[in-house]
Amino acid sequence: MSSPTIVIFNDTHGWHSEQLVNALQLLGITAVLTDLADCVIDLDSPTGMFIPGFENQLPGAAMVRGIAPGSLEQITLRMDILHTLAELNVPVFNPASAIEHTVDKARTSLRLHLAGLNTPKTWACENSKHARDIATAQFKKNMMLVIKPLFGCMGKGIEKISTLEQFDQIQAVGDAFYMQEYIEPFEPEHWQDWRLMVIDGQVCAAMSRRSQHWITNFAQGAECFTTTVTPEMEQLAIKATQAVQADYAGVDLIRQQDGSYTVLEVNSVPAWKGLYQATGINAATYLAQALAKRITTPRTMTC
Repeated sequence: MSSPTIVIFNDTHGWHSEQLVNALQLLGITAVLTDLADCVIDLDSPTGMFIPGFENQLPGAAMVRGIAPGSLEQITLRMDILHTLAELNVPVFNPASAIEHTVDKARTSLRLHLAGLNTPKTWACENSKHARDIATAQFKKNMMLVIKPLFGCMGKGIEKISTLEQFDQIQAVGDAFYMQEYIEPFEPEHWQDWRLMVIDGQVCAAMSRRSQHWITNFAQGAECFTTTVTPEMEQLAIKATQAVQADYAGVDLIRQQDGSYTVLEVNSVPAWKGLYQATGINAATYLAQALAKRITTPRTMTC
């Protein structure tokens, strides 16, 4: 009997894909690496789709490691592939719903808020006058705001502002304003947050990120360190992952001045290289095991 074969989607396959391929091979699973942008909706095909490497056969499971930026139309087509795979009973890890809940920061904030979880006060709107009025009201309370692109990652395009003059200089990406209260660090001038990797309802690894700057992303030069997590942090990360309906996620927490923790972000396609360097724990092993539990017997589709 041939080994099960799954597909891993990413626009750039590198270190992370290599780690996953190796971890899956140890479990007797073959992985095909491709890009959602290379898939085709094709109603001449028995599956209704063309996925490179599978022709008339469906993969045993699909893992989404990354989706390239694109137009609304391009992203819609890529999500169509993921939705259709799930409708054909192919396990998709993470499912399209989780990606939709996290790729849009406003949607993530709403999901966290409606789940009753601690997350920074957030405002999102299209109208620049509304956004300016919101900023004005918060500045009168001596609150600083962080303005982020609605779609963004790795700390890019983030600005901290405390005056209307600064607000007026902001060029909102896509004419959408996404604003959050700035969370002062627990220790003044000591910028630190925590990344917890949650897989199937358990925290498998965690690290702290420390920076000389208020932006603490690894990609922006923050240093990563192994850390212990409290039960409060662990439960908050697990519940945040559940709130966005993700099978696995990288959850970013920050400690507020009152000592409690709040959820900054939930990433449904998290990288883990910094986590591995800090802790020696390779999340690929845990991800491969989670995938192995989901694999279905590949089915040949006929008209």
